[in-house]
Amino acid sequence: MKKGSLEVVYWFIIDLITIVLACLFSSHKANLWVVSIGVVGFSLYSIFKSYKTPGYLPNTLAIPENNRKPVYDYIRIIAVVFIISVHILGPDWENTKGMENTIIYHVLNYIRCFTGVSGDCLFIMISGALLLGFKEESVLTFYRKRLTKVVIPLIIYYLFYLWQYDAMGGLSVLQVIKKIITADYAGANVYHFWLIYIIISLYVIVPFLRYMLKDMPYKVLTSLVSVMFIYYLLTRFIINESAMPMHFSFWLMMFIMGYWYGRSETRKYDNIAILVGLLAAILFGIYLKLRTGLPDDFDSEYPLIIPASIGIMAIFFKLQNRLKNVYLIRLISKYSYGIILVHMLVINFAVKLYIYKYFSALYYQGLGFVLIVLITLIGSLITAYFIDNIFVNPITALLGRDFKQRR
Repeated sequence: MKKGSLEVVYWFIIDLITIVLACLFSSHKANLWVVSIGVVGFSLYSIFKSYKTPGYLPNTLAIPENNRKPVYDYIRIIAVVFIISVHILGPDWENTKGMENTIIYHVLNYIRCFTGVSGDCLFIMISGALLLGFKEESVLTFYRKRLTKVVIPLIIYYLFYLWQYDAMGGLSVLQVIKKIITADYAGANVYHFWLIYIIISLYVIVPFLRYMLKDMPYKVLTSLVSVMFIYYLLTRFIINESAMPMHFSFWLMMFIMGYWYGRSETRKYDNIAILVGLLAAILFGIYLKLRTGLPDDFDSEYPLIIPASIGIMAIFFKLQNRLKNVYLIRLISKYSYGIILVHMLVINFAVKLYIYKYFSALYYQGLGFVLIVLITLIGSLITAYFIDNIFVNPITALLGRDFKQRR
């Protein structure tokens, strides 16, 4: 059998698996014919690309070793695992009554609180590190790329949540568009999408920030990051916190901080950052031990988690020359955006419905948590692979080509 034919067979197998999964994990009865026609119809793009473009299929599987620094792949995976962790432990926490004086309770509570903050910080800082470096790129070109890479996938995943929660009935196209534009988290139960909307809001000013930061001396950049962080601490402990609220201005600080830490000049601070991060992580544990009645709102934890998160980045940058370009790391990193978007579907409609029949995150002295995180990560990776390659890629390719023609 010819190579092109093998790739066609591969995509039909992927189609079949996708159809089975859609029917198996759907929250309501799925019309098999509609699902089948939709999946096969959209996958024709991947079939055609695989047949005509050498290397397309291996690229979807992250088989070619790219020339990017693997350090960012490792940090990105840490951020993904952290975000999954808090969304697994959070809903389970109401079942921890009676465990308050056990070691496993304090360990899991530390993980719950630390990951709930650090994952978001790392994801924003990685974005700043990778995007704020100056490039000769027009504003419209940058927006077009972000539209196809970030916004369109967000819309497609949002529609999957609406469908899975059976919330599309009676909604017009305009009403759906309004929900997406206005960031209606409740309408599709996508509360975790807030991070993506923050990232999009930061992307809006990236082309302009690049010019502002282009000729800024490194010492001035370091001073800028230091002053922003000090001012943030003042707003948390002295000045009214509304002076630097926990939304755009705060995440802008984290965005620029990520860019600063990604600079080669910052490598001289790696050892210091690791020590400060370790100290902050220890102090955070003491803080949790002393504090009672910890709320679900983690805003007060950021002053310690920020240096701890930078310490995590510092560890990987310190080891970057020893980091191997591991296939699995590369694959998860490639689909990290889709994993962030889809993992709550996997948790709610696969893990909780099937895995929780046997054990939860609180079982087996913490081993249950490790297994649930691993299962969710693998399930989210598979789901993101299917959605991205069957639905997202053909739509973004079509719209991307249309935008290029209009230019």
